[in-house]
Amino acid sequence: MDRGNIAIITDSSCDIPKEYIKQHNIFVLPLHINMPEGQYLDGVDISPEEVYARMPKVVPSTSQPSPGDIKQLFERIKKEGYKEAIAVCISSGLSGTFDVINMCAKEEEELAVYLFDSHRLSMALGMLVMQAVEMSENECNLQEILDALNSNWKNTNDFFCMPSLSYLIKGGRIGLVAGTLGTLMGIIPIISINDGGRYYTLAKTRSYSIAIKKIEETIKELVKGKIADIAVMQGDAMDMANELYSNFKNIDSLRNIYLCSVSPAMGVHTGPGLIGVAYRIII
Repeated sequence: MDRGNIAIITDSSCDIPKEYIKQHNIFVLPLHINMPEGQYLDGVDISPEEVYARMPKVVPSTSQPSPGDIKQLFERIKKEGYKEAIAVCISSGLSGTFDVINMCAKEEEELAVYLFDSHRLSMALGMLVMQAVEMSENECNLQEILDALNSNWKNTNDFFCMPSLSYLIKGGRIGLVAGTLGTLMGIIPIISINDGGRYYTLAKTRSYSIAIKKIEETIKELVKGKIADIAVMQGDAMDMANELYSNFKNIDSLRNIYLCSVSPAMGVHTGPGLIGVAYRIII
């Protein structure tokens, strides 16, 4: 695979399969997982399974990459001969990652780094990164890639559900009142991300299985008759993810379908049992 002339940077919340990352030379900044005994690099020296195994006794926290991490990555990119880079980042409404990369990019003199706030995470972010990679490899210039991302990000999103909201509540990632009411009433919400890049409740259901079925129906309706990519994401819920993946495989208009595990950082905030589906409508 010929690499493009523009380095594509993202962070470990993208959930892109590792084979794709390696094949297309994507530069990934790991988020940090903070455990009582120390700090780990997301997906590098800690796995999702290790995070889930310690729950609920230990509930870790996460933090964005450090300036040192980012500057080290910029040096690696320059050594590989790149002069320009695009960083497609997790939503600035969910993480400080965009801001710290932006700060480091402004200090960089030898590498021109342009940032794009995806307003998304997980494989919705991942699909935007993959779009940038495909365009770079097809010799599109930097402005063409940025224009395409700005035009298309609203056609890409995720839907998630999980058996318990307790980890999202503890992490402060959703409104405490809404989360508490949902837990007390036995409601399982379907969570998506709004145009401001923050979580919101797409729908409320009475059970985990109903929520998954609702996600399936919603995705099928969204992509009906359209060229689209889909990704099924899971966190300690592989059997359910495999079933959902099988249910999507026969959609005629799909261009690509992926089955992915979410990163340890995502697992910290959702706990075990996460099911998600990302989509990107192309035409």
